Amino acid sequence: MDINYQIPRAALLWILVSVVLVIIPQSIRMPFWLSAVALLCVGWRLLIFSGRLDYPGKAMRVAVVVFTLIISVSQMRNLGVGLESASSLLTLGFVFKLIEMRYKRDIYVVICLSFLMCMVAFLYSQSVLVTIYIAFCVMVIIGAMIALNRSTLQADHRSTWRMAMRIAAQAVPLTIVLFLVFPRIAPLWAVPVQTSAGRTGVSDEMSPGDLSALGRSNELAFRVQFENGPPPLHEDLYWRGLVLENFDGETWTRRRGRSAYSGAAEYANFQFTWRDRVRLGGEPLTYNVIQEPTQQPWIYGLHLAEPLSRNIYQSRNFEAFNNGLIAKRISYDMQSYMSSQTDLILLDSARRRNLDVPQQGNERSREFAQQLRSSVNSDRDYVNAVLSHFQQNPFYYTLNPELLGDNRIDDFLFNTRQGFCEHYASTFGFLMRAAGVPTRVVVGYQGAEYNRFEDYMMVYQYNAHAWNEVWLEGEGWVRFDPTAAVSPTRIRLGVEAALQDDPGFLDESLLAAVGRFNWVNTLRLRLDAIEYEWNRRVVNYDEEVQFELFERLFGEVTQQKAMLLLIALASIVILGVGMTIIRIEPRGQQDPVVRLYNRISDELAKVGLERRKGEGPLSYRDRVVASKPELATVMAELTDLYVQISYRNQAADSGVDRQQFAALQSCFRQLKSVLSPLRQRLS
Repeated sequence: MDINYQIPRAALLWILVSVVLVIIPQSIRMPFWLSAVALLCVGWRLLIFSGRLDYPGKAMRVAVVVFTLIISVSQMRNLGVGLESASSLLTLGFVFKLIEMRYKRDIYVVICLSFLMCMVAFLYSQSVLVTIYIAFCVMVIIGAMIALNRSTLQADHRSTWRMAMRIAAQAVPLTIVLFLVFPRIAPLWAVPVQTSAGRTGVSDEMSPGDLSALGRSNELAFRVQFENGPPPLHEDLYWRGLVLENFDGETWTRRRGRSAYSGAAEYANFQFTWRDRVRLGGEPLTYNVIQEPTQQPWIYGLHLAEPLSRNIYQSRNFEAFNNGLIAKRISYDMQSYMSSQTDLILLDSARRRNLDVPQQGNERSREFAQQLRSSVNSDRDYVNAVLSHFQQNPFYYTLNPELLGDNRIDDFLFNTRQGFCEHYASTFGFLMRAAGVPTRVVVGYQGAEYNRFEDYMMVYQYNAHAWNEVWLEGEGWVRFDPTAAVSPTRIRLGVEAALQDDPGFLDESLLAAVGRFNWVNTLRLRLDAIEYEWNRRVVNYDEEVQFELFERLFGEVTQQKAMLLLIALASIVILGVGMTIIRIEPRGQQDPVVRLYNRISDELAKVGLERRKGEGPLSYRDRVVASKPELATVMAELTDLYVQISYRNQAADSGVDRQQFAALQSCFRQLKSVLSPLRQRLS
């Protein structure tokens, strides 16, 4: 193979750094063994570079192919066909290509794969930190491309890095123009992201222990900004998610539709009208929600939330659903009527559904409910009596309750009396139904943390909560929270205040140990405020926001206006960048060897030995030596080095030897010292 196609050693370091940088985001999600394989391949490449190992032979390449096929089948079976399995296989092929590359064409493939790995990272996260990191990776990859095409003398890392930054900076204006003006087209495909169940938020079923698992996580669930006034009090921040009506004695589940939540398709063709079932009260509260990915279709809002955004649908129980699984961060607007009443008339089918309890089991609780109901005059009095029972007896709110027996309600109510919100909501719901009072469980979040830097609220996974809605004659569905009777601090001040001494609270958080320092919390809130603005202004800049911006700036939006604006702005940016390149680039294009030889000619010209136009280095040497014999030695050595560097190495394309260039510089200094007395005599 011609030496022209070999990989310059100076470029190999850049490409190895690029490979490591783009693999780091994937290694966080990859299996440990895959990260070890990647590290092994990078090490192998370094050993090939140092001459201690050879390239993999045919047998090894066949083994790698077989290994990849086996891993492919295993990944598909364990993770399914999705983003995690696809990115793992891409990473595997990427690092295998690294040890195989021999020639420049191979390194171009690796560079293209490096850019592709950067794109994969954005499928998982589009946060500010990830964006900055990927931008840095892109500049390093550009540096690898530059180093691959530079001579050895030009391939010093500082100049390569400066050129990479300059090229990236020249691309920024056009990137901004394309981002703002180019039509925002929704993706034609989507890739499911597999994540652990404990990280996707509340589920459509609830058993003792489900929500307490979320109490150990400080991951963000969603952010909320209120638009027409101050936010409600903390005790009124009940972010309603799903209504659970079915109870089998252990688990509460939602009554599923025909589609079983396949992208809320059961509501996509039917916009439910609920105005005839409610009695509105007060002015609506308008707010925007930016929700993190959950891989589920349901979204969250305050009491009687009405969607103001497109592709949001409601169910008969006033739940809200996105039209599709939430695989990426979404933004939507809602308005809530906090003082309204719903379903003042309860249908018989709904009444039967919300009175249903298992016929067997939990006999003590059933008897307790019936006796307590017979001692009061109304359903509301009975609700208050049950809440008083929770309040006046030694019940405890904790993330680490004792395990319950077969009759879970009896065991909790009369024995352990320790539990998280799901224990209290489940027990309260059973007691209501056992006494003939229609009741259902609602799961969602309660409370939020206020961020004063950008005036919005943050709801975390540890805010996950369960409460009850009881149907009362003349009032409709009314919210009651038995957890508030046991731990009022949980509702008034938040779960952090209620569980600050609980050993299980935030035990997965790295900031738990230092979270009590004010400067740490201030830094955390400031960083989240930056992230919030990034999400609002950049990540959520979709076709709807773009259309509203154009309409506000240019009036009626037409296809012709959009194309003219795109062409005009792009032309201005390209012209500006082009002028910068034309003005700057020629200055640094001259070879350093030629620049040094020109300086030698300038020094000789000062003693009357100016180089003639078109005169070659050998002819110039002979003329200088004939005129000044004392320069014979230094001119002979200098000219031989220059010819060897400029012609022989260039013909072989093996680059410039740094030692030769250093020797040429030494000859130049020697020539200057010899010429110094000559210039003095002439002057």
